[in-house]
Amino acid sequence: MGRRYGPRGPWVLRGADLVLPPRTLVRVEGANGTGKSTLLRLLAGIDAPTEGRLTGRPRTAYVPERFPGALPFTAGGYLVHLGRVHGLDTVEAGRRADRWLARFGAAGCSRTPMARLSKGTSQKVAVAQALLAEPDLLVLDEAWTGLDAAARDELDRAVTERVADGATVVFVDHDPRRQSGAVDVTYRLGGGRLVAVPTAGAKPPAVSRAVPPRIRIEAEGSAAVLPSGLPGAPVVERDTSGGVRLTVAATHSDDLLRALLTARPGWHITGLAPAGARVPSTDAAPTSPPSPTPLPIPTPAPARDGATATGSGVPGRTPGADRAVPFPGIPRGRRFAALVRCQAALLARSQRWLAPVLLYAAFLAVGVQAGQPVLDSLGYAAAGLLPVTAWLTRLCVTQEPPAARAVVAAALGPARVHGAALVTAVGAALVLGTVATAFVLLTGEPLSNDRTAAVPLPPAALAGLLTALCCALVGTAVGALCSRPVLHRRGWSLATTVPVVLLAVVTDGSPAKRAVTGLVSGSRDGTVRVPLLASAGALLLAAAVTALTARLASSRE
Repeated sequence: MGRRYGPRGPWVLRGADLVLPPRTLVRVEGANGTGKSTLLRLLAGIDAPTEGRLTGRPRTAYVPERFPGALPFTAGGYLVHLGRVHGLDTVEAGRRADRWLARFGAAGCSRTPMARLSKGTSQKVAVAQALLAEPDLLVLDEAWTGLDAAARDELDRAVTERVADGATVVFVDHDPRRQSGAVDVTYRLGGGRLVAVPTAGAKPPAVSRAVPPRIRIEAEGSAAVLPSGLPGAPVVERDTSGGVRLTVAATHSDDLLRALLTARPGWHITGLAPAGARVPSTDAAPTSPPSPTPLPIPTPAPARDGATATGSGVPGRTPGADRAVPFPGIPRGRRFAALVRCQAALLARSQRWLAPVLLYAAFLAVGVQAGQPVLDSLGYAAAGLLPVTAWLTRLCVTQEPPAARAVVAAALGPARVHGAALVTAVGAALVLGTVATAFVLLTGEPLSNDRTAAVPLPPAALAGLLTALCCALVGTAVGALCSRPVLHRRGWSLATTVPVVLLAVVTDGSPAKRAVTGLVSGSRDGTVRVPLLASAGALLLAAAVTALTARLASSRE
């Protein structure tokens, strides 16, 4: 694959061809400006190659070199949001967040606003968000930068654990001694070319790591079925006496024990030992081990996008048999909903919505008076929603710092991150439109302009809501076309938004213009025209613009 910025820009990377097997630690070297970060962004799925393709990318987490602290969350709150984006439920995300913050010596910062964190602590949060996901592909772009000595050592151990659990770890670091004794493959970048470098003492990547140590746990419980989603995807057997044997990688044994002990109904641990050894038990053990029978537990679905970075799989390996599958089978829709929730929280906490909302409130206060014909007021309120939505869309698309956006793009892809921003904007606009419609219905007079014909309120309310929807969708399309990734410069974005908004309001072919005109013209004789066709047109326009800009998100960011 290759990558360049702009259709005529120089090639930053070209002809890169590599395979990243599981259980492999890969180092990327090169002088400053040779494209190391570009390569890592391509591997993480943040950017798309200009030529060539990347296949088989598994669940991925990314740590940038510099992580912004100016996010309107506490450290723990941000990690919980990112955990949900990766597919964890809120409780599990919080538990893992606390565990990783404690491992990096930042347990006391869980409730500290990120804006008050030091650079080093912010970097610990960046590393924690990647490790709590237990990814199959971990991409580290100078992730050790800014960490203290103890935290750097802890990250070294965490990398070793991920590789031992079957993951692929790709990293760049300015220290040539970083992981020097553990690297399986080294690549060097120079002149836009990627070249494999022999690594002293390294074994072939596919077999360079020994199978991680495993722990066997014996437990008893009153429940017939174990809790679903047990950490580490343990191998489970039941003996004839009713006991349960669970075999799991040692790195997940503590989490598995905690899950069993806190389950409802709870499980009693009767024995614990390395796999292959006789498990000591508090009860009398039979002289010969009983024949194990399968225990009915939920079967995990395969991990998303496969388990290898090559897309071809590894013969003889069963997903979950020798590595963790922390949240298999989580639908992307649920993860996208978590991302929208994160974007909405980011918008609400940043208070950047105040300016457009106050402007819209002033617009309504000036133009909507008590006793006015209700259809005229509904059209006025909906028309004012269009520029406000375009403004909100620009805010949502640009509200995240690039490094924070890259983190979530590695988890779900830049197209979905962009789509979540647009969904957040249109959702906020619809809330404003609904409030404005209710205000007009309460204060307006259900009569025609000449006060001779009565206007039925239920159809008027439906028409007003659909007109607000039309204007919100068209405003979202305008905002998406006038901001990143279509237009990157802030000056051009602002200068373009105003005329495009005006065109959307006055052009005859605009769905927003048709819907607003239908309300205003209906007010003359008291006829309510429900804008069904205009709503469908606005929906198609918004969908087309969303698809176009989402496609550009990975190639022009």
